[in-house]
Amino acid sequence: VPSAHTDVLSASPEDVPSKLRLVEEIKSRGRACVGCKNYPDAASLYTKGIEVLSSITDDESAKKEAAILYSNRSLVLLQMGKVSEALESADSACENDPTYVKAHWRRGQACNALGNTADALASFERALSLEPANKALKREVEAAKAKKEQEEKLLAAAKEAKEAEAEADIAEPPKLVSPAKKEAAKANTTKPTSSAKSSNKSSVKEDEDTDLFTSSDHVRGYKIRSDGKKTSFFDREISEESKQLIGDIAPKRIDPNAPTEDNAPKPLPVTEGTSAWNKAGTWEERDVTSWAKETLEAALLTSEYILPEGSPSPGARATVSKVSKFEGHASYATVRGKKRYIYEFAFTLDWVLTLGDDHTKTCHGKVTFPDVDGTVELGDGYDIVDYHVDGSSPAGTGPLLQRFVRDGGLRESIHNKIDDWVRLLRATY
Repeated sequence: VPSAHTDVLSASPEDVPSKLRLVEEIKSRGRACVGCKNYPDAASLYTKGIEVLSSITDDESAKKEAAILYSNRSLVLLQMGKVSEALESADSACENDPTYVKAHWRRGQACNALGNTADALASFERALSLEPANKALKREVEAAKAKKEQEEKLLAAAKEAKEAEAEADIAEPPKLVSPAKKEAAKANTTKPTSSAKSSNKSSVKEDEDTDLFTSSDHVRGYKIRSDGKKTSFFDREISEESKQLIGDIAPKRIDPNAPTEDNAPKPLPVTEGTSAWNKAGTWEERDVTSWAKETLEAALLTSEYILPEGSPSPGARATVSKVSKFEGHASYATVRGKKRYIYEFAFTLDWVLTLGDDHTKTCHGKVTFPDVDGTVELGDGYDIVDYHVDGSSPAGTGPLLQRFVRDGGLRESIHNKIDDWVRLLRATY
Protein backbone atom coordinates (compact mmCIF):
# COMPACT_ATOMS: atom_id res chain seq x y z
CA VAL A 1 0.00 0.00 0.00
CA PRO A 2 1.56 3.36 -1.02
CA SER A 3 2.38 5.62 1.93
CA ALA A 4 0.91 9.09 2.24
CA HIS A 5 4.46 10.24 3.05
CA THR A 6 6.21 8.84 -0.02
CA ASP A 7 7.34 12.33 -1.01
CA VAL A 8 9.50 12.79 2.09
CA LEU A 9 10.45 9.12 2.52
CA SER A 10 11.90 9.04 -0.99
CA ALA A 11 13.52 12.49 -0.84
CA SER A 12 17.33 12.73 -1.16
CA PRO A 13 18.47 16.28 -0.38
CA GLU A 14 22.09 17.12 -1.13
CA ASP A 15 23.00 20.23 0.89
CA VAL A 16 22.74 20.69 4.67
CA PRO A 17 20.00 23.38 4.67
CA SER A 18 17.78 21.14 2.50
CA LYS A 19 18.40 18.20 4.81
CA LEU A 20 17.44 20.23 7.88
CA ARG A 21 14.26 21.48 6.19
CA LEU A 22 13.34 17.88 5.38
CA VAL A 23 13.94 16.85 9.00
CA GLU A 24 11.62 19.62 10.21
CA GLU A 25 8.92 18.40 7.82
CA ILE A 26 9.45 14.82 9.03
CA LYS A 27 9.13 15.89 12.68
CA SER A 28 5.90 17.75 11.93
CA ARG A 29 4.38 14.79 10.12
CA GLY A 30 5.63 12.40 12.79
CA ARG A 31 3.85 14.36 15.52
CA ALA A 32 0.64 14.28 13.50
CA CYS A 33 0.92 10.50 13.04
CA VAL A 34 1.47 9.99 16.77
CA GLY A 35 -1.52 12.22 17.49
CA CYS A 36 -3.81 9.98 15.42
CA LYS A 37 -2.04 6.81 16.67
CA ASN A 38 -0.66 5.91 13.24
CA TYR A 39 2.49 4.47 14.81
CA PRO A 40 3.87 2.51 11.80
CA ASP A 41 3.98 5.66 9.63
CA ALA A 42 5.48 7.64 12.51
CA ALA A 43 8.23 5.01 12.91
CA SER A 44 9.01 5.17 9.17
CA LEU A 45 9.20 8.96 9.25
CA TYR A 46 11.49 9.08 12.29
CA THR A 47 13.75 6.42 10.75
CA LYS A 48 14.04 8.52 7.59
CA GLY A 49 14.88 11.60 9.64
CA ILE A 50 17.62 9.68 11.49
CA GLU A 51 19.11 8.54 8.19
CA VAL A 52 19.16 12.11 6.87
CA LEU A 53 20.81 13.49 10.03
CA SER A 54 23.40 10.71 10.07
CA SER A 55 24.79 12.13 6.82
CA ILE A 56 25.53 15.45 8.57
CA THR A 57 28.83 14.77 10.33
CA ASP A 58 30.71 16.77 12.97
CA ASP A 59 27.65 18.83 13.88
CA GLU A 60 26.50 18.89 17.52
CA SER A 61 23.11 20.38 16.64
CA ALA A 62 22.50 17.47 14.24
CA LYS A 63 23.26 15.03 17.08
CA LYS A 64 20.74 16.77 19.33
CA GLU A 65 18.11 16.60 16.57
CA ALA A 66 18.92 12.91 16.10
CA ALA A 67 18.42 12.33 19.84
CA ILE A 68 14.91 13.77 19.57
CA LEU A 69 14.07 11.52 16.60
CA TYR A 70 15.51 8.43 18.31
CA SER A 71 13.48 9.26 21.43
CA ASN A 72 10.30 9.74 19.41
CA ARG A 73 10.91 6.48 17.56
CA SER A 74 11.38 4.71 20.89
CA LEU A 75 7.95 5.97 21.92
CA VAL A 76 6.17 4.69 18.81
CA LEU A 77 8.01 1.34 18.82
CA LEU A 78 6.95 0.85 22.44
CA GLN A 79 3.34 1.58 21.46
CA MET A 80 3.67 -1.02 18.67
CA GLY A 81 4.85 -3.66 21.17
CA LYS A 82 8.42 -3.73 19.81
CA VAL A 83 9.95 -3.30 23.25
CA SER A 84 13.53 -4.43 22.53
CA GLU A 85 13.74 -2.12 19.51
CA ALA A 86 12.29 0.71 21.61
CA LEU A 87 15.11 0.23 24.13
CA GLU A 88 17.72 0.30 21.34
CA SER A 89 16.32 3.60 20.03
CA ALA A 90 16.29 5.08 23.54
CA ASP A 91 19.92 4.03 24.03
CA SER A 92 20.83 5.76 20.77
CA ALA A 93 19.02 8.90 21.92
CA CYS A 94 21.04 8.93 25.16
CA GLU A 95 24.29 8.44 23.22
CA ASN A 96 23.58 11.34 20.84
CA ASP A 97 22.56 13.74 23.62
CA PRO A 98 23.20 12.61 27.23
CA THR A 99 21.54 15.82 28.50
CA TYR A 100 18.21 15.18 26.73
CA VAL A 101 15.73 14.43 29.50
CA LYS A 102 13.19 12.60 27.38
CA ALA A 103 15.84 10.18 26.06
CA HIS A 104 16.43 8.81 29.58
CA TRP A 105 12.68 8.88 30.24
CA ARG A 106 11.98 6.73 27.15
CA ARG A 107 14.76 4.36 28.17
CA GLY A 108 13.19 3.95 31.60
CA GLN A 109 9.80 3.19 30.03
CA ALA A 110 11.32 0.57 27.72
CA CYS A 111 13.21 -1.07 30.62
CA ASN A 112 9.97 -1.15 32.60
CA ALA A 113 8.20 -2.90 29.74
CA LEU A 114 10.99 -5.49 29.62
CA GLY A 115 10.65 -6.09 33.36
CA ASN A 116 14.07 -4.61 34.19
CA THR A 117 13.02 -2.43 37.11
CA ALA A 118 16.55 -1.64 38.32
CA ASP A 119 17.62 -0.17 34.96
CA ALA A 120 14.28 1.65 34.64
CA LEU A 121 14.81 3.29 38.04
CA ALA A 122 18.36 4.32 37.10
CA SER A 123 17.11 5.95 33.87
CA PHE A 124 14.26 7.79 35.61
CA GLU A 125 16.64 9.06 38.29
CA ARG A 126 19.08 10.28 35.62
CA ALA A 127 16.25 12.13 33.85
CA LEU A 128 15.12 13.68 37.15
CA SER A 129 18.67 14.84 37.94
CA LEU A 130 18.60 16.76 34.64
CA GLU A 131 15.18 18.25 35.36
CA PRO A 132 14.54 18.23 39.14
CA ALA A 133 11.27 20.19 38.93
CA ASN A 134 9.51 17.66 36.66
CA LYS A 135 6.57 16.29 38.68
CA ALA A 136 5.80 13.47 36.25
CA LEU A 137 9.38 12.19 36.51
CA LYS A 138 9.16 12.30 40.31
CA ARG A 139 6.14 10.01 40.12
CA GLU A 140 8.01 7.67 37.76
CA VAL A 141 10.91 7.44 40.21
CA GLU A 142 8.61 6.79 43.17
CA ALA A 143 6.70 4.10 41.27
CA ALA A 144 9.92 2.39 40.14
CA LYS A 145 11.29 2.41 43.71
CA ALA A 146 8.07 0.88 45.07
CA LYS A 147 8.07 -1.77 42.34
CA LYS A 148 11.72 -2.64 43.01
CA GLU A 149 11.08 -3.00 46.76
CA GLN A 150 8.09 -5.25 46.07
CA GLU A 151 10.14 -7.43 43.72
CA GLU A 152 12.92 -7.74 46.29
CA LYS A 153 10.40 -8.82 48.95
CA LEU A 154 8.90 -11.43 46.64
CA LEU A 155 12.36 -12.80 45.77
CA ALA A 156 13.28 -12.98 49.46
CA ALA A 157 10.02 -14.78 50.31
CA ALA A 158 10.52 -17.26 47.45
CA LYS A 159 14.09 -17.93 48.61
CA GLU A 160 12.95 -18.55 52.20
CA ALA A 161 10.21 -20.91 51.03
CA LYS A 162 12.68 -22.87 48.91
CA GLU A 163 15.16 -23.15 51.79
CA ALA A 164 12.41 -24.28 54.19
CA GLU A 165 11.28 -26.94 51.71
CA ALA A 166 14.85 -28.22 51.35
CA GLU A 167 15.25 -28.43 55.16
CA ALA A 168 11.97 -30.35 55.47
CA ASP A 169 13.11 -32.89 52.86
CA ILE A 170 16.33 -33.48 54.78
CA ALA A 171 14.56 -33.81 58.18
CA GLU A 172 11.84 -36.24 56.96
CA PRO A 173 13.06 -38.55 54.20
CA PRO A 174 10.30 -40.32 52.23
CA LYS A 175 9.10 -43.65 53.66
CA LEU A 176 9.62 -46.72 51.49
CA VAL A 177 6.94 -49.42 51.23
CA SER A 178 8.20 -52.99 50.80
CA PRO A 179 6.88 -55.16 47.89
CA ALA A 180 5.40 -57.66 50.39
CA LYS A 181 3.21 -54.98 51.96
CA LYS A 182 2.04 -53.83 48.51
CA GLU A 183 0.94 -57.40 47.62
CA ALA A 184 -0.92 -57.74 50.93
CA ALA A 185 -2.78 -54.50 50.28
CA LYS A 186 -3.85 -55.76 46.86
CA ALA A 187 -5.09 -59.07 48.31
CA ASN A 188 -7.33 -57.29 50.86
CA THR A 189 -9.11 -55.28 48.16
CA THR A 190 -12.66 -56.67 47.71
CA LYS A 191 -14.35 -57.04 44.33
CA PRO A 192 -18.09 -57.23 43.61
CA THR A 193 -19.38 -60.77 42.90
CA SER A 194 -20.94 -61.85 39.63
CA SER A 195 -24.32 -62.38 41.32
CA ALA A 196 -24.32 -58.81 42.59
CA LYS A 197 -23.54 -57.56 39.09
CA SER A 198 -26.39 -59.61 37.68
CA SER A 199 -28.79 -58.29 40.31
CA ASN A 200 -27.82 -54.68 39.55
CA LYS A 201 -28.24 -55.16 35.80
CA SER A 202 -31.71 -56.67 36.16
CA SER A 203 -32.77 -53.85 38.47
CA VAL A 204 -31.62 -51.19 36.00
CA LYS A 205 -33.38 -52.98 33.13
CA GLU A 206 -36.67 -53.11 35.06
CA ASP A 207 -36.44 -49.37 35.81
CA GLU A 208 -35.80 -48.57 32.16
CA ASP A 209 -38.75 -50.69 31.06
CA THR A 210 -41.23 -49.00 33.39
CA ASP A 211 -39.99 -45.47 32.60
CA LEU A 212 -39.68 -45.67 28.82
CA PHE A 213 -42.35 -47.97 27.52
CA THR A 214 -45.57 -47.06 29.38
CA SER A 215 -47.08 -45.29 26.29
CA SER A 216 -46.50 -46.06 22.62
CA ASP A 217 -47.65 -42.56 21.64
CA HIS A 218 -44.86 -41.08 23.70
CA VAL A 219 -42.36 -43.30 21.92
CA ARG A 220 -43.58 -42.10 18.49
CA GLY A 221 -43.30 -38.39 19.53
CA TYR A 222 -46.95 -37.47 20.22
CA LYS A 223 -48.75 -36.03 23.23
CA ILE A 224 -52.32 -35.22 24.28
CA ARG A 225 -53.19 -31.52 24.89
CA SER A 226 -55.53 -30.26 27.60
CA ASP A 227 -58.39 -30.07 25.05
CA GLY A 228 -57.98 -33.79 24.26
CA LYS A 229 -56.35 -33.32 20.84
CA LYS A 230 -53.27 -35.32 19.89
CA THR A 231 -50.36 -33.14 18.74
CA SER A 232 -46.58 -33.18 18.23
CA PHE A 233 -44.50 -33.67 21.31
CA PHE A 234 -42.75 -30.35 20.59
CA ASP A 235 -45.96 -28.31 20.31
CA ARG A 236 -46.10 -25.62 23.02
CA GLU A 237 -49.50 -25.04 24.55
CA ILE A 238 -50.20 -21.44 25.70
CA SER A 239 -52.15 -21.12 28.94
CA GLU A 240 -55.11 -18.75 29.38
CA GLU A 241 -53.05 -16.53 31.66
CA SER A 242 -50.35 -16.18 28.98
CA LYS A 243 -52.97 -15.33 26.35
CA GLN A 244 -54.27 -12.49 28.52
CA LEU A 245 -50.76 -11.12 28.96
CA ILE A 246 -50.04 -11.23 25.20
CA GLY A 247 -53.37 -9.64 24.19
CA ASP A 248 -54.98 -9.61 20.78
CA ILE A 249 -52.29 -10.23 18.16
CA ALA A 250 -54.56 -11.01 15.21
CA PRO A 251 -53.65 -9.04 12.01
CA LYS A 252 -55.76 -5.91 11.39
CA ARG A 253 -56.44 -3.94 8.21
CA ILE A 254 -54.80 -0.49 8.04
CA ASP A 255 -57.03 2.41 6.98
CA PRO A 256 -54.99 4.72 4.69
CA ASN A 257 -57.42 7.60 5.37
CA ALA A 258 -56.97 7.45 9.15
CA PRO A 259 -55.47 10.66 10.69
CA THR A 260 -51.83 10.58 11.82
CA GLU A 261 -51.43 10.17 15.58
CA ASP A 262 -49.44 12.67 17.63
CA ASN A 263 -47.15 9.92 18.83
CA ALA A 264 -46.02 9.00 15.32
CA PRO A 265 -42.21 8.86 14.86
CA LYS A 266 -40.64 12.28 14.33
CA PRO A 267 -37.23 13.08 12.84
CA LEU A 268 -34.46 13.51 15.39
CA PRO A 269 -33.50 17.14 16.06
CA VAL A 270 -30.12 18.29 14.76
CA THR A 271 -27.94 19.64 17.57
CA GLU A 272 -26.30 22.98 16.90
CA GLY A 273 -22.70 22.51 15.85
CA THR A 274 -23.22 19.03 14.41
CA SER A 275 -23.78 17.98 10.82
CA ALA A 276 -27.19 16.90 9.49
CA TRP A 277 -26.00 13.37 8.74
CA ASN A 278 -24.78 12.88 12.31
CA LYS A 279 -28.17 13.22 14.02
CA ALA A 280 -27.30 10.47 16.50
CA GLY A 281 -24.31 12.49 17.71
CA THR A 282 -21.97 9.49 17.51
CA TRP A 283 -19.01 11.49 16.16
CA GLU A 284 -18.49 15.11 15.24
CA GLU A 285 -15.10 16.84 14.99
CA ARG A 286 -14.41 20.53 14.59
CA ASP A 287 -11.06 22.15 13.78
CA VAL A 288 -10.23 25.11 16.07
CA THR A 289 -6.54 25.44 15.19
CA SER A 290 -6.76 29.11 14.19
CA TRP A 291 -8.44 30.13 17.46
CA ALA A 292 -6.08 27.91 19.47
CA LYS A 293 -2.89 29.35 18.00
CA GLU A 294 -4.08 32.93 18.46
CA THR A 295 -5.15 32.50 22.09
CA LEU A 296 -2.21 30.29 23.12
CA GLU A 297 0.33 32.72 21.65
CA ALA A 298 -1.37 35.62 23.46
CA ALA A 299 -1.26 33.65 26.73
CA LEU A 300 2.44 32.77 26.32
CA LEU A 301 3.37 36.42 25.75
CA THR A 302 1.93 37.32 29.16
CA SER A 303 4.31 34.92 30.97
CA GLU A 304 6.55 36.69 33.47
CA TYR A 305 8.44 36.11 36.70
CA ILE A 306 9.91 38.66 39.13
CA LEU A 307 12.77 37.42 41.27
CA PRO A 308 11.92 37.68 45.02
CA GLU A 309 13.84 39.32 47.84
CA GLY A 310 16.75 37.19 48.95
CA SER A 311 17.48 35.99 45.40
CA PRO A 312 20.79 36.90 43.70
CA SER A 313 19.04 39.73 41.79
CA PRO A 314 15.87 40.88 43.62
CA GLY A 315 13.37 42.59 41.37
CA ALA A 316 14.82 41.15 38.15
CA ARG A 317 12.03 40.49 35.64
CA ALA A 318 11.89 37.55 33.22
CA THR A 319 9.40 37.65 30.32
CA VAL A 320 8.59 36.02 26.99
CA SER A 321 9.22 38.45 24.12
CA LYS A 322 8.39 36.34 21.06
CA VAL A 323 6.76 33.09 19.96
CA SER A 324 8.27 31.49 16.84
CA LYS A 325 8.22 28.15 14.97
CA PHE A 326 4.65 27.71 16.16
CA GLU A 327 3.37 24.42 14.72
CA GLY A 328 0.48 22.11 15.52
CA HIS A 329 -3.26 21.75 15.49
CA ALA A 330 -6.28 21.71 17.80
CA SER A 331 -9.79 20.32 17.50
CA TYR A 332 -12.54 18.85 19.60
CA ALA A 333 -14.72 15.85 18.87
CA THR A 334 -18.21 15.10 20.11
CA VAL A 335 -18.42 11.35 20.68
CA ARG A 336 -21.85 10.06 21.75
CA GLY A 337 -22.62 13.32 23.47
CA LYS A 338 -19.22 13.62 25.20
CA LYS A 339 -16.50 16.03 24.12
CA ARG A 340 -12.87 15.11 23.62
CA TYR A 341 -10.20 17.76 23.12
CA ILE A 342 -7.34 17.03 20.72
CA TYR A 343 -4.38 19.40 20.55
CA GLU A 344 -0.66 19.15 19.88
CA PHE A 345 1.73 22.08 19.57
CA ALA A 346 5.44 22.79 19.40
CA PHE A 347 6.96 26.27 19.60
CA THR A 348 10.09 28.24 20.43
CA LEU A 349 10.02 31.14 22.91
CA ASP A 350 12.40 34.08 23.00
CA TRP A 351 12.91 35.18 26.61
CA VAL A 352 14.43 38.25 28.26
CA LEU A 353 15.66 38.72 31.83
CA THR A 354 16.18 42.32 32.94
CA LEU A 355 18.52 42.36 35.94
CA GLY A 356 17.17 43.94 39.12
CA ASP A 357 20.24 45.91 40.19
CA ASP A 358 20.75 47.56 36.81
CA HIS A 359 17.78 47.71 34.44
CA THR A 360 20.09 48.45 31.53
CA LYS A 361 21.57 44.96 31.69
CA THR A 362 19.58 42.19 30.08
CA CYS A 363 19.99 38.52 29.30
CA HIS A 364 18.47 36.98 26.18
CA GLY A 365 17.87 33.45 24.99
CA LYS A 366 15.54 30.86 23.47
CA VAL A 367 13.85 27.68 24.64
CA THR A 368 11.71 25.16 22.73
CA PHE A 369 8.63 23.32 23.98
CA PRO A 370 8.36 20.27 21.64
CA ASP A 371 5.33 18.48 23.10
CA VAL A 372 2.38 20.52 24.37
CA ASP A 373 -0.46 18.05 23.94
CA GLY A 374 -3.36 16.33 25.64
CA THR A 375 -1.21 13.51 27.03
CA VAL A 376 0.19 15.89 29.68
CA GLU A 377 -1.88 16.20 32.85
CA LEU A 378 -2.52 19.71 34.10
CA GLY A 379 0.07 20.62 36.71
CA ASP A 380 2.68 18.11 35.50
CA GLY A 381 4.66 20.65 33.48
CA TYR A 382 6.01 20.41 29.93
CA ASP A 383 9.34 19.24 28.52
CA ILE A 384 11.84 21.68 27.02
CA VAL A 385 14.71 21.26 24.57
CA ASP A 386 17.29 23.54 22.98
CA TYR A 387 17.64 25.90 25.93
CA HIS A 388 20.01 28.60 24.71
CA VAL A 389 21.53 31.74 26.27
CA ASP A 390 22.65 34.51 23.91
CA GLY A 391 26.34 35.31 23.96
CA SER A 392 25.63 38.99 24.68
CA SER A 393 24.27 38.18 28.16
CA PRO A 394 26.39 39.51 31.07
CA ALA A 395 29.10 37.17 32.35
CA GLY A 396 28.38 35.18 35.49
CA THR A 397 24.60 35.06 35.02
CA GLY A 398 24.52 31.39 33.95
CA PRO A 399 23.50 29.89 37.35
CA LEU A 400 20.90 32.63 37.84
CA LEU A 401 19.33 31.91 34.44
CA GLN A 402 19.33 28.16 35.00
CA ARG A 403 17.51 28.57 38.31
CA PHE A 404 14.94 31.21 37.34
CA VAL A 405 14.47 30.68 33.59
CA ARG A 406 15.35 27.10 32.61
CA ASP A 407 14.29 25.13 35.72
CA GLY A 408 11.83 27.41 37.53
CA GLY A 409 10.55 30.95 37.77
CA LEU A 410 9.70 31.90 34.19
CA ARG A 411 9.32 28.27 33.15
CA GLU A 412 6.75 27.68 35.90
CA SER A 413 4.89 30.78 34.72
CA ILE A 414 4.85 29.41 31.16
CA HIS A 415 3.53 26.05 32.41
CA ASN A 416 0.72 27.84 34.25
CA LYS A 417 -0.18 29.90 31.16
CA ILE A 418 -0.42 26.73 29.06
CA ASP A 419 -2.61 25.02 31.69
CA ASP A 420 -4.86 28.09 31.85
CA TRP A 421 -5.16 27.97 28.05
CA VAL A 422 -6.21 24.29 28.19
CA ARG A 423 -8.94 25.22 30.68
CA LEU A 424 -10.03 28.07 28.36
CA LEU A 425 -10.24 25.62 25.42
CA ARG A 426 -12.48 23.30 27.42
CA ALA A 427 -14.65 26.15 28.66
CA THR A 428 -15.02 27.75 25.22
CA TYR A 429 -15.92 24.60 23.26
